[in-house]
Amino acid sequence: MDLNEAVRRDCLGFSIERTDVETGDRRWLPNMVRFPADQDTKNVTSARAPIQKFRWGDYTTEPKRRYRYRVVARRGTSKDILAQGVGAERPNAFDELPGGVAIEVLTEDCRADRTAIFFNRGAAASEAYVRRFGKNDPDKIPEALFWLSRGLNEAVLAFLAAATDKKFVLHAAIYEFQKDDLVDGLVRAKARGVDVSVVYHARDKGDEDHTKKRNEAAIQKAGIEFAKPRAAGPSNAIMHNKFVVLLRKTGTGTAKPVAVWTGSTNWTDGAIYGQLNVGHAVYDADVAEKYEQYFQHLHGDLSASAMKDKLATLSPVPHPPTRSALVHGTTPIFSPQKDLAMIDLYADICRQSKLLMVSAPFLLHEKIRATLEAENEGTLRFILADKEGSFGKKGEIEIVQRSNANKATVATVLKTPLNDFQGRLLEHTESFHHAGVHLHSKIIASDPFGLDPVLVTGSANFSNNSTTVNDSNSLIIRGDTDIMDIYVTEFMRMFEHYWFRFKRSQKEAEAKAKGQEVDKVLVLKDSAEWSDPYYVKGSEEMRDRQMFAGST
Repeated sequence: MDLNEAVRRDCLGFSIERTDVETGDRRWLPNMVRFPADQDTKNVTSARAPIQKFRWGDYTTEPKRRYRYRVVARRGTSKDILAQGVGAERPNAFDELPGGVAIEVLTEDCRADRTAIFFNRGAAASEAYVRRFGKNDPDKIPEALFWLSRGLNEAVLAFLAAATDKKFVLHAAIYEFQKDDLVDGLVRAKARGVDVSVVYHARDKGDEDHTKKRNEAAIQKAGIEFAKPRAAGPSNAIMHNKFVVLLRKTGTGTAKPVAVWTGSTNWTDGAIYGQLNVGHAVYDADVAEKYEQYFQHLHGDLSASAMKDKLATLSPVPHPPTRSALVHGTTPIFSPQKDLAMIDLYADICRQSKLLMVSAPFLLHEKIRATLEAENEGTLRFILADKEGSFGKKGEIEIVQRSNANKATVATVLKTPLNDFQGRLLEHTESFHHAGVHLHSKIIASDPFGLDPVLVTGSANFSNNSTTVNDSNSLIIRGDTDIMDIYVTEFMRMFEHYWFRFKRSQKEAEAKAKGQEVDKVLVLKDSAEWSDPYYVKGSEEMRDRQMFAGST
């Protein structure tokens, strides 16, 4: 949303109504922050608690569905707005708040082949979980596990099920190959006559890492004879891929790649129900062919030097490694690489971005971190990390946060039954690399609202080891606004949850220092002063307002 300077001075926020065009269902979007005089904490909506921001996310929509949003700028005293809003919250009383601006949107279809992208809920869904399932352990509630998966686990199984008979082939390279129903998905494919082959991580990284042992225990339990270890040195390397290639045999019996499933999702309970992850299916024969060749190199258990030689030809980094050198469409890049040109490419993508969104589970390479130091006017960057260590040494996150061009936060978790459940999964059943990691998606989204966006996704982290040591993969997608729409919406879902928790923790510290309850501090403003920072030239808030409104 946006307002001209002249008319924003008496606006106390925005009420937003959503209508499902197909069903006619109408509802006010919620708000968690109330006016000081509002003592009713239940079912607070933006009708009586207008949104004092210039953007708001609705993360309860369904794919390929048309919605109408009506935004009403609220004017008058907070007392009047509260009274009017309470009236409009009554059944079928939406029109008691008249006027506003309306727009219809059709949501992207993550179930379509061209945009088959699935994010689970992750730890960001803690409060929504409690509202839905109470303070109960999800391990005992099948419906809760299904809700946490959010279609991700089901999408993996559906991809495997697309191999219906002996005309198909499935080639999988999986780092953590342990989740019973996903492993069984390949067993059942084999029983249908599908030609199935798996490569799994089997390097011995010492007593702390149980990944190899757990993979082989799952393989033995399932009675699998079609899995092969990726064991060639160096021993400190990880076979970090999580992809499956679907092939179909021609009339002559030659198997031709049809599609590939990739992303950040390991085959573990922790990856599906604990960490924030993404799965992405690409139904492009040329891209799938590249992944198939990569699979064959992994299946051959090539040495590091031999693998680097092969990949230099199979998936070369654009030269020069710049955003402008990227072709439009989808470019897969595989690791290990001989040098850091891949990192140079990521750094240039970040450097050239007016609007940048980065999700980083582990340490960002220093070349990428250096791009966050630039104070370019009209630039805004959202950086979401799992831990402060992603930014470098202790205290580095504070340096990043000082810039008006940067909004940086980490995956703060809440003390809830969901967090306890996820903590058990991530501390005891994941590899030691993933213990305690709640944010696991690896994303760079560059200028997502423009006509020429660039997306980086996959299993590869933005680090030295991921680039030159580990087996891993990235998809770089240029110019696809539909795919970017899905990624940027999911990124902001994650970021807004964690940003709110970060800000709330600051307010809690502030309230504690004053001997107050946090609800006395975290409240809506009774005047239009809430919008003042959004009109200060160069401020973070002004950049945010203008960037999302498209007025830069």
